[in-house]
Amino acid sequence: MFVITGIAASPGIAIGPAVLLPTADFAVSNQYIDVTEVKAEIVKFNQAVEKTLQDLDLCEQRLRDSLGAEYANLMSMHKMILQDPMLKDAAVRKIKNEHMSAQAAIFHTLQELANSFSQLEDNFFKERRNDIFDVGKRLAGNLVGTKNAFLSSVKRPSVLIAHDLFPSDTINLQENQIIAFCTDLGGKTSHTAILAQSLKLPAVVGLSHALRQTKDGDWVIVDGENGLLIINPDKHTLSLYKKTQRELKKAESLLQTINPLPTITADGKNFKLMVNFDPRTYTKDNKKLITDGLGLLRTEFLYMDIPQPPTEMEQYRAYLTTAKMFDRRPVTIRLADLGADKKPDFPLDEFDKDNNPFMGCRGIRLFLKNPELMHTQLRAIVRMASEVPAQVKIMIPMISCVEEVRHVRKALNQALQELAQEGKKPVNPIALGGMIEVPSAAIALDGMINELDFLSIGTNDLIQYLIAVDRVNPEVAHMYDPCHPAVMRTIHQIIQTAHQRGKEVSICGEIASDAKMVPLLLGLGTDILSVPPRMYLRIKNRIRNLKFETCSDAAQATLLASSSEEIRHLVEELNQDEDS
Repeated sequence: MFVITGIAASPGIAIGPAVLLPTADFAVSNQYIDVTEVKAEIVKFNQAVEKTLQDLDLCEQRLRDSLGAEYANLMSMHKMILQDPMLKDAAVRKIKNEHMSAQAAIFHTLQELANSFSQLEDNFFKERRNDIFDVGKRLAGNLVGTKNAFLSSVKRPSVLIAHDLFPSDTINLQENQIIAFCTDLGGKTSHTAILAQSLKLPAVVGLSHALRQTKDGDWVIVDGENGLLIINPDKHTLSLYKKTQRELKKAESLLQTINPLPTITADGKNFKLMVNFDPRTYTKDNKKLITDGLGLLRTEFLYMDIPQPPTEMEQYRAYLTTAKMFDRRPVTIRLADLGADKKPDFPLDEFDKDNNPFMGCRGIRLFLKNPELMHTQLRAIVRMASEVPAQVKIMIPMISCVEEVRHVRKALNQALQELAQEGKKPVNPIALGGMIEVPSAAIALDGMINELDFLSIGTNDLIQYLIAVDRVNPEVAHMYDPCHPAVMRTIHQIIQTAHQRGKEVSICGEIASDAKMVPLLLGLGTDILSVPPRMYLRIKNRIRNLKFETCSDAAQATLLASSSEEIRHLVEELNQDEDS
């Protein structure tokens, strides 16, 4: 038995055989083939070459349109490398003569080419080594097929072990036999983790070497409650986890009974509990939830996997479908937070200049540089609001100063005027709020609060910017600390400033769905929590078993704490008191 500790990304426990996802960096899962498979392997190799050429053609055209011929020529060079007999013929010979798999043939051929280039004195040729591996990664990816094709080959309920997963990969797990997943990379607040919760897939991320330490077919336990991957458990451990798994399923069933009950503490304090919504992961179970509204609609998905930005009508239809699900309740739509780890496929110059994308041109910064994108989205939202009784709210991501808020307010007023001339007026006034996730916005909030109708604290980014920790960097992910005194004090400051001006504050980040942290968030004065549907009943149950007076006292104590350890100790004490 071997246990690896990672980060609990999505709750639940799964037990089953491991399947290892082939990586894009030349992982060779099958070194040799049978002589009878040679012809089929060569066909597979040639098909991968053709698909890679198509990909490079498309990239070349996009670069030519957006950045000019100089950048497009890079793709021309990559096509020359791909079609060079030194690569193609050598790989085919390895398949024919040495009975290597196409994967292995590519890997060894690229290594040989790269080594020969590295030995040359000319810097131009030395730099071509990187181009060779860029081409190789594309070719290897097309050779093994899409991750979807790999996943569709899984014939029994299994646990996926991967180096990393993109959000689009995670969505596809729902359609296959994957019951849980573990990744070497990632953090609790990654979009992959958030989607896993929506899909009710137990997940552990940030395991560093899970892919290396697990073999296909190993029996594994994924403990999404405590962030553990247990490889080949002994009989006692397996029996214990099967029992825990049954208890969790029973607890989930019992939670359904509190669905229609109000979100109120044991001593009578009312709160609003909403959901973060992603239409791609919408399930029948989500539809049954009786919530106080939609606290966060992430709209980036509309911009992904398409060659050009979504039109006004495409967005309008998506927003209308979502808003109708919530009747007269609030529907909070965040303007597309593009950038960082959410880059669309269509070209935008700003992304090519971003050496540090999480600190670069993302969120509202990108929209202000591309006002046509913002204008289209605002018009689509206004058009939708003219047809539904929902309380439509627009949230601005990544604001850092009052000038940005004023720009958006002006653009919203323009969209309202234009639609009014077309005979379309919102059923209810549209509220404009800001997502406070940049320290400058938190510190200077008193100067912009009058320009905003409501606030939402985006703790995922706020924490990483406050502590200067890249939340998706495995080298420092352990330093991402919601219990840091600076985090507690900043949240308190934001709430106090907003309440002094009569504005509501919600928290929609991952911390809101952490049952252990909920008492502190309530005690600090949060008006609304917005959580993934997967966590909704768990958090409602937690709130209903809390006493607000106790939460308030604990929150005040955290503001006086000088270290994360002190705050974590308070959190543990709170949870022990409530469990006893």
